Amino acid sequence: MKQWTIRQRILASFGIVLIVMLAMAIVTFEQLGGIDRDAKSQQVDSMPGLYYATAMRAAWFENYTVTQRLVYVDADPESVKRDTERLQETEQTLQKLLGEYGTTIFRDNDREFFNDFRQQHTQYLPIQASLLNALPSSKENAVRIFNTQLTPIWEAGRLSARKLVENNKADADKAAESIRSSVEATRIVLLVMLLIAAIVAVLAGYWLLRAVTTPMAKVLRVVDVMRTGDLTQRLQLNRADEIGALEAGFNRMTDELTALVGQAQKSAVQVTTSVTEIAATSREQQATANETAATTTEIGATSREIFATSRDLLRTMNEVSEVAGQSAALAGTGHAGLARMEETMRLVMEAAGSVNAKLAILNEKASNINQVVATITKVADQTNLLSLNAAIEAEKAGEYGRGFAVVATEIRRLADQTAVATYDIEQMVKEIQSAVAAGVMGMDKFSEEVRRGMLDVQNVGGHLTQIIQQVQQLAPRFSMVNEGMQTQATGAEQITQALTQLSEAAQQTAESLRQSTQAIDDLTHVANSLRTGVSRFKVTA
Repeated sequence: MKQWTIRQRILASFGIVLIVMLAMAIVTFEQLGGIDRDAKSQQVDSMPGLYYATAMRAAWFENYTVTQRLVYVDADPESVKRDTERLQETEQTLQKLLGEYGTTIFRDNDREFFNDFRQQHTQYLPIQASLLNALPSSKENAVRIFNTQLTPIWEAGRLSARKLVENNKADADKAAESIRSSVEATRIVLLVMLLIAAIVAVLAGYWLLRAVTTPMAKVLRVVDVMRTGDLTQRLQLNRADEIGALEAGFNRMTDELTALVGQAQKSAVQVTTSVTEIAATSREQQATANETAATTTEIGATSREIFATSRDLLRTMNEVSEVAGQSAALAGTGHAGLARMEETMRLVMEAAGSVNAKLAILNEKASNINQVVATITKVADQTNLLSLNAAIEAEKAGEYGRGFAVVATEIRRLADQTAVATYDIEQMVKEIQSAVAAGVMGMDKFSEEVRRGMLDVQNVGGHLTQIIQQVQQLAPRFSMVNEGMQTQATGAEQITQALTQLSEAAQQTAESLRQSTQAIDDLTHVANSLRTGVSRFKVTA
């Protein structure tokens, strides 16, 4: 069994446990089969037989009781008819129960008891029929038949029915006892089989555990020795299973590890020497890179100052150029405004002349109004005279001229009102003529002032034209200067960017060298640690 593999040991352990469980299942199945057979027997034979036997005995008793009531109790025809019908129903029930009980007979003694009861029932029926026939004509004869013939037969049938019930009850008790015995036996068998299975499982598990833990303990002892640095130990388990394969692999791994540690010990010394030399070279390069970075930083600062100055000059020239352009634009706008103002002054002078002409026409019209007013005044005077003459004529006429006098009075009143209105119009016309004369004088003065303003505007326009010409001549020069400053600023910016990139590259180089130095220091530390670590291994036997 030492040559078995772990897989075979595991399969054997589970196989043994499964065989025991299978045997336990087979035995349990057989026990349960017996219990099932007993239960079916009780279900098919004992319990139905007991039920039908009890029902037959009850029907037998009821038949006899009804017959007895017909003989001794019933007196009226209705009771006789009711009990006669009840007797027929009882007989039908008994016949049905006899047929159903016959299907539950499986044993000879049961069949013998049943045949006795059926024979007595067969003898009972003709005696009962003769009794029922004799009952209407002779009750004494019916009583005699009931006591001497029917009752003994019925008593014998009662005993046979009792034997049937007791026999079926005994069979049912026997089947129940058999089921209880089978259940108890099954319980005992299950307990025994479970105990056997547990013992077998424990033994198989212990056997499997020993097959694994014993070699593993040896492996752990060797591993503990190797953990201290002693690589001279080897496993010697002498197994042909998976543990043996693990032993061979472990020993090969130890051999390879021994060779690797030996090579590492040799390489550690070489690595330490090389790292020391690289560290010295890296420190020198780092110092040079730091100096280069500092010089580049100073040049970059100077270049940034030049770029800032050029940028300020460029911004100033841009502002001057913008101001010059704005001045030229404003001068052009002012010249255009003066031209518009000159045109406006000319239009104002023309309008003033037109206003003077209109005022002259208005003065002339006012004179015409005066003439009309004079005419109206004359008409009013004549009307007044006419009204006076009319009043005189009315006075002469006396009573007949009174209406004409009233008309003359009204005409005189209208003539007076017309004279007053005419006077008011005359005064208004005079005021209009005064205002028109004053307006004409004012417009003359305004026209003179406008004429002088036009002369001033023309002078200012000439001066602005000269300013515009001079500013327009300055604009190309500012553009040339601006382009030169732009070129200078662009060159300074490119120099600054180049120096910035160079400074960053120098700083990155210095940082890289610093990191390299740090890495070399770390590598030196690692090499020392490696040499210290591998020095504790024992690689020779």
